[in-house]
Amino acid sequence: MIWNQTFSLSVINQMSAGTLVENLGITIDEIGDNFLTGSMPVDNRTLQPMGLLHGGASAALAETLGSI
Repeated sequence: MIWNQTFSLSVINQMSAGTLVENLGITIDEIGDNFLTGSMPVDNRTLQPMGLLHGGASAALAETLGSI
């Protein structure tokens, strides 16, 4: 098991209130004994000026999932 404590999805997502995670629309969608999944919308918050997904937004998603 990779978790030191037990967290519910709602608690994890509530911890993001008022942070970059919330501003980018990142959510934790599923949590298991040895994994978790999350998602982030591709919209005006996460696009670069040319209309493509911003690399920094992708990095923020990866860092968020990794740090949880």
